Amino acid sequence: MADVDKSSKTEPPTEKRLNEARSRGQFAKAPEIGVAFTLAAGVVVILAFGVQKAETLGFFTRSIFENIDTFKATQEGIVSAFTTSYYALVSIVFPMLLCCFVAALIAEGLQTGFRLTPKVLEPKMDKLNPVTGAKRIFGTQALTTFGIDFLKFFAIGTVVVLSLGYITNDPIFFAPVPIKHVGVFIYKLFVIMLLILTVLMVIIAVINFLLQKRKHNKEMMMTKEEVKEERRSREVSPEVKTTQRKKALEFAGRQSLDDVPTADVVVTNPTHFAVALKYERGTDLAPIVVAKGEQLFARRIKMIAKEYEVPMVENKPVAQSLYRLGRVGSPIPLEMYNVIAEILAFVYRTHAYYFHRLKARRLVSNG
Repeated sequence: MADVDKSSKTEPPTEKRLNEARSRGQFAKAPEIGVAFTLAAGVVVILAFGVQKAETLGFFTRSIFENIDTFKATQEGIVSAFTTSYYALVSIVFPMLLCCFVAALIAEGLQTGFRLTPKVLEPKMDKLNPVTGAKRIFGTQALTTFGIDFLKFFAIGTVVVLSLGYITNDPIFFAPVPIKHVGVFIYKLFVIMLLILTVLMVIIAVINFLLQKRKHNKEMMMTKEEVKEERRSREVSPEVKTTQRKKALEFAGRQSLDDVPTADVVVTNPTHFAVALKYERGTDLAPIVVAKGEQLFARRIKMIAKEYEVPMVENKPVAQSLYRLGRVGSPIPLEMYNVIAEILAFVYRTHAYYFHRLKARRLVSNG
């Protein structure tokens, strides 16, 4: 039955399925990428600061031997020697450890998209299942892991062989050399070994990542039925969409009608369109469209305006332009500033008493 299920998964994963997998911490990851990044960071640090750190270590070692006759085995002397040794070693080792740590974080982030997945820390009982454990041990994943481990063993062997080929040609093995050459020899040998190991580990990391990517993609594949089910869950029937749109328009209409009593003026067509405008000096940069409508909705705006004695101005072209270009809750279009300013100036002169009451009404509504 499992084979049948796997063979039926012929569809590529949807974005929803991939996001759910990421939230569970399922990524195509190869631990060797972190190792490769760490080794590369170590190589960079050694090449950049290796000589300087070697000189620091040499100076520290030389100072120990030069002052060994004056060393006092007292508590103060031991503490002083330990403190000096500690700070010297920290100054040598800490930059490399810090760079390697940052490189490991970057490697992990590149594979996971820098996503935090707390679900990974949750205990999974299926890992305690002996049947599942047996499948992990004897399955194809175990063979892949064995192959990668064999490549790592081969890489270490290659490093040893190539390094032996280098060191046997060094004069340190067949001729007297100054003591300074010993440090140079060790430094070069370490750098060469690290470089070879880094290159081989990068190759292994790329191979394993491609294998893990392929495995992850196969696990994420979906059946046609799963794709259909997910599509059905996302889609909404046209009837439901129409109902939702109607309710949204009704809600927006109710909200805009509530603002008509505090409008400065209602510009009408007079029968087809009605647009209510509000302008508060010191608050609004331009007159605001608080409500607009046509036909039945326009009549409702005018009824409310009449009830609250809001000034109404009949201007067919302005009403049509405001209805067509204006948006509820937004300032009027720039090209209509002059004509609306004239209308507002007119109602301010002819309806002074209304604006005294409007100011009080706005204070109450804002309060």
